[in-house]
Amino acid sequence: MKRALTAAALLITLTACGGTQPGSDPLPTIETPKTTTERTTPPPTTPTTAAPPTSTTTTTTPPPAAPATEATNVAPPPVQPAPYTPPAAPPAPYTPPAAPAEAYYAHCSEARAAGAAPLHRGSPGYRSALDRDNDGVACEN
Repeated sequence: MKRALTAAALLITLTACGGTQPGSDPLPTIETPKTTTERTTPPPTTPTTAAPPTSTTTTTTPPPAAPATEATNVAPPPVQPAPYTPPAAPPAPYTPPAAPAEAYYAHCSEARAAGAAPLHRGSPGYRSALDRDNDGVACEN
């Protein structure tokens, strides 16, 4: 019952505001030309002669209504994807310059001058004669 009253109140409100009932389509209206007629009488200039009444007719025609066109769904042009650009190759990892495979240093001063000191056991240029304390590291100081 409450829903029916709410629906009726809504319908009355819409109708009073110029709305239409749901589901009804408004009908197109055709406007007709309006004609206005005015009669004017000039003021009397002399009491002996009276001028005949003059009438003016004005016709107003509203502009023609635009024809109703049905909206067409036109798909937008397809978007062209950007051309494929392969990613840049990552830079090569840093590798320190390799010591010569057959390095020989007569003294630790030669190894230091070459930038190879300290020398570790297994690295090129290491000799047990250069390792004073036999801990695996030659030319420590």
